[in-house]
Amino acid sequence: MLSPHSTGPSASNEAIKNTFKSAFYIGHVFHKRFVPKVHEFTYPLYMNFIDLDEVELLNKKFWWFSSLRWAPLQLKATDYLKNMASPQSDHHSDTGTRLKAVTLATAQALGADVSRVDRVCVLAQLRCFGIYFSPVNFFFLYENNTAKYLIAEVSNTPWNNTHSYLIDLLDPVATEKVFHVSPFMDFDMAYKWQVKAPTSNTKITIENWREQRLFMAVFEAQRYDINTKKLTAIFLRWPIVTLGIVRAIYWQALKLYIKGIRYVPYQTKKTELPKAAPGESNSKSKP
Repeated sequence: MLSPHSTGPSASNEAIKNTFKSAFYIGHVFHKRFVPKVHEFTYPLYMNFIDLDEVELLNKKFWWFSSLRWAPLQLKATDYLKNMASPQSDHHSDTGTRLKAVTLATAQALGADVSRVDRVCVLAQLRCFGIYFSPVNFFFLYENNTAKYLIAEVSNTPWNNTHSYLIDLLDPVATEKVFHVSPFMDFDMAYKWQVKAPTSNTKITIENWREQRLFMAVFEAQRYDINTKKLTAIFLRWPIVTLGIVRAIYWQALKLYIKGIRYVPYQTKKTELPKAAPGESNSKSKP
């Protein structure tokens, strides 16, 4: 709401900005390995939270954001959920609509009931000055403002492959690890999820278990409104966040190698995501 002294277009525009569900989440990422040797680190990090129904409005309001052209922060639909082909009927839709359709198709292929999902938001890295890499993207699927499902799209480097896991946020269960991420961990483990969907803050914890807890990763952050002032502060701290993420990955990998942690060659499991279009079900698929 505007204050009694707020007048003119700038006050009106600020009120519009504050109505966005989209936001910045600024906090830190924490990793800890428990066996065979303890290794832990914490890095500051921000992620972008984009309500896919707001993409066109964001395009119009902020020159530094775009889903249509190059921009300091760019949402490019083809960067996400690449294992699910975009439905032909959606190729001419706007980026938000197209990515929402792909997200619903992915969730359905993984076994989710998306018939009542009415909102999709992504907590992820965007292209930052044209450069993109994101270790994990979180797609939240809402029903009546309740986060019902989460798709965690995990990427690896340097192989640049991805895999999507489906988590039922109303009844989360452990999921088998089926995708090679770290060359210092094998497949023989399961992920346990603890997720607080983004509101004024968010916390996402992923633990690797095999009879005991082997590893944990946590992203914990506070919500900040999207505006130019906050973006400036973010860019001053993280000029090109993608490069910082990749540098941290390789630096920590070097530390693990020096500690003598066993190297695990690239492994694969035959669990490719079915190419199901929206409206098609695949009851045999597993997360």
